[in-house]
Amino acid sequence: MELLDRYLNAIRFLLPRGKQQDIIDELSGDLQAQVTDKETELGRPLNTAEQEAILKQCGHPLLVAGRYQMPQQLIGQPFYPLYIVALKAVLWVMLPLMLVIETVVALFSAHPAIALVNSVGDAVMSSIYMVGVLTVAFIVLERLQVKLTFLDDWKPRELPKLPVVADSMRIPRGESFGAFLGLAAFSLWWAGVWKFPAIPNVHFLQAIPVGFFWPVLILAVAEMALSLVNLFLPWWTRRRAALRLAIDLGALAMFAALALTWPWFGLQIEATTAGELAKLAPADLARVEQIVNLSMLIALGGAALSYLFRTWQDVRRIMSKPPLGTVLLTWLGFAGAKSRN
Repeated sequence: MELLDRYLNAIRFLLPRGKQQDIIDELSGDLQAQVTDKETELGRPLNTAEQEAILKQCGHPLLVAGRYQMPQQLIGQPFYPLYIVALKAVLWVMLPLMLVIETVVALFSAHPAIALVNSVGDAVMSSIYMVGVLTVAFIVLERLQVKLTFLDDWKPRELPKLPVVADSMRIPRGESFGAFLGLAAFSLWWAGVWKFPAIPNVHFLQAIPVGFFWPVLILAVAEMALSLVNLFLPWWTRRRAALRLAIDLGALAMFAALALTWPWFGLQIEATTAGELAKLAPADLARVEQIVNLSMLIALGGAALSYLFRTWQDVRRIMSKPPLGTVLLTWLGFAGAKSRN
């Protein structure tokens, strides 16, 4: 029953990782027994309202999970499971978000290296501060014995739905079609067939070294051909996963070689009048060049992370292992995720 699975997964998320499966098996067996007894009594399957009544009698997921938590001196029940959820939000959401924002801001500062080190330290210290504030807040709530009314007035049907994991062997046709069009556009631009409108009086003084032209074009065309095959044969095989792995490794090697040649672009802006020439301060032009080059470096880093993730996915497909999405959901506690074929 989906409602029962949603209830058990809500509890699983709040349990200690090493004990999750044993506790869930025990709870599942007990709930199934209650459902079977009720169905035997009524002589028919339970409807949604009757299932909800059984789950409400068992208690809110926070309360149930709290029974299996180790006794705590500072924060007692039922606040401790809620405290754990708040900590996970800080460590899994707030800290990575702050790191990304601080890193982007640091890269566009006058001294990127120093600013980057400082920004990482600031993000970590902010997270520690938030953890401290959360801890004090929950200690105060526990000492004041604040009543959490939502633990009594809750509806099982409003529990989060089970995450849906796509079939790992199935390739969405829309994804293949979009990749084919994007790579085709990039290949035409890279080969010089399709050009962006020029900016008047602005010229690039440097460019990516000529030696990268053919390797980049070959990789783009190879991936475009693979996307075309995937469009008509939309499922992964070990051979196709191995082919994309080779493309991904080639792309990662290309990204590393490109990074060694950074910065890539310099700018020359032609002034048409003496007044415009006076406005073109060398410091301003250098600032523009820095922003352009850092923007390209960030884009390259994002692409490299994407290909690194794909490489991991390809290796797992070759080894016939479950997709990373399923592994991540299991790690987060959603082991009952449904599969979409």
